[in-house]
Amino acid sequence: MLIKRIILFSILCSLASLTWSAATLKNIRMAVQDKQVRLVLDLDTNINTRVFSLDNPNRLVIDLENTKLLNSYRHTLSTNKFIDKIRLGGESNKNLRVVVDLTRKAEFKYFIIPGSRTQNTRMVLDIDFNQSFSQPPVNKLSTVPLRDIKIVIDPGHGGKDPGAIGPNGTWESLVVLAVSRQLANQINKTSDMRAFLTRSDDSFVALRDRMEIAREQKADLFVSIHADALDNNTRVKGASIYILSNKGANDEASKRLAKRENENLGDISLSNKNDSLASVLMDLSQGVSIETSKEVGESILKELARVGTVRKKKVQQGSFLVLKSPDVPSLLIETTYISNPNEEKKLKDKKFQTRLAKAILQGIRNYFLVNPPEGTKLANNLKNGASILDYTVQRGDTLSEIAETYNVKITLLRSYNNISGSTIKVGQALRIPLYR
Repeated sequence: MLIKRIILFSILCSLASLTWSAATLKNIRMAVQDKQVRLVLDLDTNINTRVFSLDNPNRLVIDLENTKLLNSYRHTLSTNKFIDKIRLGGESNKNLRVVVDLTRKAEFKYFIIPGSRTQNTRMVLDIDFNQSFSQPPVNKLSTVPLRDIKIVIDPGHGGKDPGAIGPNGTWESLVVLAVSRQLANQINKTSDMRAFLTRSDDSFVALRDRMEIAREQKADLFVSIHADALDNNTRVKGASIYILSNKGANDEASKRLAKRENENLGDISLSNKNDSLASVLMDLSQGVSIETSKEVGESILKELARVGTVRKKKVQQGSFLVLKSPDVPSLLIETTYISNPNEEKKLKDKKFQTRLAKAILQGIRNYFLVNPPEGTKLANNLKNGASILDYTVQRGDTLSEIAETYNVKITLLRSYNNISGSTIKVGQALRIPLYR
């Protein structure tokens, strides 16, 4: 899994020179010569994209980030002996997916030509059908069972360390435990994810022990839940997300918060470890884990903005000891400020705790739909075209608009969710079958 993340990180770095904003797919052109097919996607601005192949049936998938389809676009591409059909669908409210159904297996490569004032941005995809592919033998005895995606949830503080205390005496350790339990319950209701808590009651767990729990579970993600406090400001509110920084905290607020969160009473130092060797091993893998943590954090921030105030609109970095696992992507979520009496009241409310948990889960889910860990049930479902998106109904949503956004028939949407009519409610959970 680490090698796969390093490859993905290298690709992201190679694209870093491109800048992109909200884009529109204006047209798709196709040319066929001998056993090669060239697809050209015309866009009105630079984009971030991801292309991968799937088998059984053979197809190529093009994910266009922050891209929508031109309203006047009409599908005019004809099929041929290599391309069976081309399908388009929304991966989320702002992303677009193009699926190219192939008649047989092929190799591909692609590149992006940045646009100018007089020329569209062009994404060029070359598909080569000249190669012959042999089918590897199937050894049924060596089949490895598919696993769930593992999420370790860490309720901050606990026991003799209550964390911050609100103006009305509410302990941070208790409200974040309630949110964490909600999040774990909702994760465990899915068919392909499983949650583990570092503490399930008001008990003390040392910071390094929390980190080690995630490593022992071979977690795909570690999420630490907190509720920040500012003693001299009772009006500040809003969520923030922090990841580890190799260079220390990136602002004074992050330094202050990291210092407070690292003061976990009774923590112990690493034993039986060669400090020099541990440092080298950490440097080799931690860079990729930090990059992954940032991507997950950005996805969660988008969802938290739907249920409340976001104080820091970008993922922050700090020297948090609890996030220093070298091989597990880790992030710390400050849900809001318990030092604000209004926010303290909300944190004690079960409905608000549920909304927070659902937003965090949605953000995690959205990330793993694009980056499913190898060998998981979700990765297998995506490979077989059976991707399911968990969606929470927002204010103003209609069933027909959701169906149109995700390019799914409204009858199929009703069937998946046991809906007889068209009435949906804010906060209702829907299962959306994608790319059918």
